[in-house]
Amino acid sequence: MPTEQLTKDRPTASAADIRLRIAFLVSSVGDWIYRLAIPVLVLKISGSATSTALAYAIEFIPYIVIGLFAGVIADRFDRRRVMVLCDLTSGVLALAVTGLALLDDPPLVAIYLCAFLLACVRPFYFPAFQGFLVDVVPEQRLSRVNAWTQTVDSALGFIGPVAGIAFVAALGVWLSALVNALSFGVSALLIATIAFTRSGTAEPVTARGIARDFTDGLRAVWTMKAMRWGTALMALSNLAAWIIEGSLLFLVLEVEKMPKVVLGLVLGAQGLGAVIGGVLAPRLTDRYRLGPLLAFGMGLSGASMVLPVLVPTWWAVLISWGIEGIATSVVIVSWVTARQKVVPSEVIGRVASVSRAAAYATIPLGAMLGGWLVSGTAPTRTLFLCGAAVQAVVFLGTALSPVVRIDDAGPRNARAVEAT
Repeated sequence: MPTEQLTKDRPTASAADIRLRIAFLVSSVGDWIYRLAIPVLVLKISGSATSTALAYAIEFIPYIVIGLFAGVIADRFDRRRVMVLCDLTSGVLALAVTGLALLDDPPLVAIYLCAFLLACVRPFYFPAFQGFLVDVVPEQRLSRVNAWTQTVDSALGFIGPVAGIAFVAALGVWLSALVNALSFGVSALLIATIAFTRSGTAEPVTARGIARDFTDGLRAVWTMKAMRWGTALMALSNLAAWIIEGSLLFLVLEVEKMPKVVLGLVLGAQGLGAVIGGVLAPRLTDRYRLGPLLAFGMGLSGASMVLPVLVPTWWAVLISWGIEGIATSVVIVSWVTARQKVVPSEVIGRVASVSRAAAYATIPLGAMLGGWLVSGTAPTRTLFLCGAAVQAVVFLGTALSPVVRIDDAGPRNARAVEAT
């Protein structure tokens, strides 16, 4: 059903809105530089594929472990200061990587430690950004800003590996790391210049208080039916996607014996689809209710996985994964926007971090299940059939659960914030 909000009534972006988005872009680009500079440095030192892969994979660990608790910090402390501190910490660590890269024989342990600490910063930045976005962006613009951030993420996922490697190769590891540090500094400066006032007095920080806040965050997810169902369904949808995505490389290169360019085309189609979905999402959220739009996105994702089951060829996989990218962006933008409108501002950091940790937790399980399925007979059909079956359950769960009525779950608490 079309919403009552008319396109012509959309508020324009404020100065705080623009600075926050530019800071997000600069900080995200900085993330991509260090993600590639550190593995290149490790490869240069060790010459080991295993050591290099470890340097890249280490970034996912903190999201699952630290991510559960990071939202407490974002809700208890000044979110702007948390984001500035995160960027400054990342900048200092990037400077440490710069120094290590200048050594003749830098110790691998120190490089891994820097990579791990850099990865630990992002779980704190994410819920703080989500909460601060709610603080400074008018509710009517939330879907558009969410779509913008999703488009940035998708575009970086699409061009990041190629552009990042070219950047590191052109400048060298130490200079790339220095530019990385400067990018985090620019992001911190932009966020620090956003003026706002948050009402209320911060409570003294105690272990008991933090534990209570964490429990309150879990309770908020559990007691709000739409959030509880949505968090579980998003995690299950991740499971469906990673059954396929975790084994795409092996499926294309080893099972189907396709050239590497085909794998690049498939992943590129997914990235391009995600960008297209990010562009379309705010137009869809302007016209339709978020609950039915979530169900549509989940259904489109499942339907896209059926094509390779019917026609198990590389071009069918390419089309399928391109449509999957569109569906993923529509789902993410709709879900994040709904969460921002329904969850009280004072607990949104905890709810966001718990939701993300739950979603990330199913990725290893999906990847392992896909690895087992791809080793059997008719691997393309089997892999996509299993993913489609799980996603069909997700679609039905979304359409029949309180998630489809999330628009009526009630407005979140009024913001105790004035932003400029």
